[in-house]
Amino acid sequence: MLPTRPSRHDFPLLERRPIRILLDGVYYLPNIGTIFRLCDAFRIDRLYVCGFDLELHKRRLVKAASGTLPWVPWAHADAAAAARESQAAGYSIVSVELGEGSVPPQRMRSEKPLCIVLGAERKGVSPELLALSDQLVEIPTDGIGKSINLSTAAAIVMYEAATRFPLVAPKAPPAAR
Repeated sequence: MLPTRPSRHDFPLLERRPIRILLDGVYYLPNIGTIFRLCDAFRIDRLYVCGFDLELHKRRLVKAASGTLPWVPWAHADAAAAARESQAAGYSIVSVELGEGSVPPQRMRSEKPLCIVLGAERKGVSPELLALSDQLVEIPTDGIGKSINLSTAAAIVMYEAATRFPLVAPKAPPAAR
């Protein structure tokens, strides 16, 4: 039996995972929209859009987000300030970037809540945020391209992070007699 979906009335009251997503200079609207969908799917605590003035009415964003824009807590923010605020709130900064000491998603440490940083496809995570990172996560690939799409990488890392912070299922109302 499939679990029932929460109502639009109840959804904002439900528990969220202690995971934040920080988009560092990501500006491609279909990727941002897909990340909104992922944040909704995994009930992420907050999405930060940094380095880009996001306008929620843009058609390519709305289409990719597929109805999730009103349900995801998000904010425009300065990337470094959002990372520092997250650290002060007890979050570990995890940048999805190939670098010295980077590990695959299944080896990501999660003793604390996670703030996952995703950089723009061509530029990656900024040096300033890499310096603030507690750990680096890379997606191993075996192809010639040696990389994957940003939203695909986000899905892989967010899924792995979500498995570490299970949500408590809401209690079902008593059955009517």
